[in-house]
Amino acid sequence: MSIFDVMESSVQTYARSFPVVFNKAQGVWLHDQSGKRYLDFLAGAGTLNYGHNHPVLKEALIEYIQADGIAHGLDMHTSAKRRF
Repeated sequence: MSIFDVMESSVQTYARSFPVVFNKAQGVWLHDQSGKRYLDFLAGAGTLNYGHNHPVLKEALIEYIQADGIAHGLDMHTSAKRRF
């Protein structure tokens, strides 16, 4: 029995329908541990409309994190939210 079967809710049926473990993503593609690629038709349920790891967005994110930007602030006011 895999760790996912033991630790995750059985309600999460969509994830259980994929018999693979994904470990890399770029653009519209997800890659499994053996290197096989799959078209990501879920796209983060709409949150990844620019795809995975877009180079421009990735660079901006790394810059923000390296400057100790707030990665999660719930609905609190932040300077990044103001700029956005």
